[in-house]
Amino acid sequence: MPYENEHDTSKLLRECDAGIKMGITSLEDVIPQTDDPRLEHILKQSRQEHIRLRAEAERQLNRIKDKGKSPAAMAKSMSSLKTQFTMQTGDDTDAARLVTKGCEKGIGSLNKYLDKYRYADEKSKRLTNELIAAEQKLVSELNRFKS
Repeated sequence: MPYENEHDTSKLLRECDAGIKMGITSLEDVIPQTDDPRLEHILKQSRQEHIRLRAEAERQLNRIKDKGKSPAAMAKSMSSLKTQFTMQTGDDTDAARLVTKGCEKGIGSLNKYLDKYRYADEKSKRLTNELIAAEQKLVSELNRFKS
């Protein structure tokens, strides 16, 4: 079981790391495209929370001597292109929908990884749950902009 624990911990933290990095990049792509100062504020707060979670992920990865994981290059490129394309003619409602879709995809993936890497240590599971909660909070805050 110790090997499974180390393996699952490493895998779960790597997936969190990649997801957090993807979230930060996506938020940074959308923030300059927003017009509503309230939406911009919410997105900036979320970016700060993701940066905090990224620092925690890095601490945990360093503890187990793992370098982490970057988002897949293709996924990152496609996300950036979709944001650019959507926001060329889009508005704040489109921005909120775009970020919400990204959050929902991230939440689904993280829940899948929690199940898949069930032998991960409690610290990595706690980080994953914090990330899920941050994504859920952002989705909830964005609801008022999607009308």
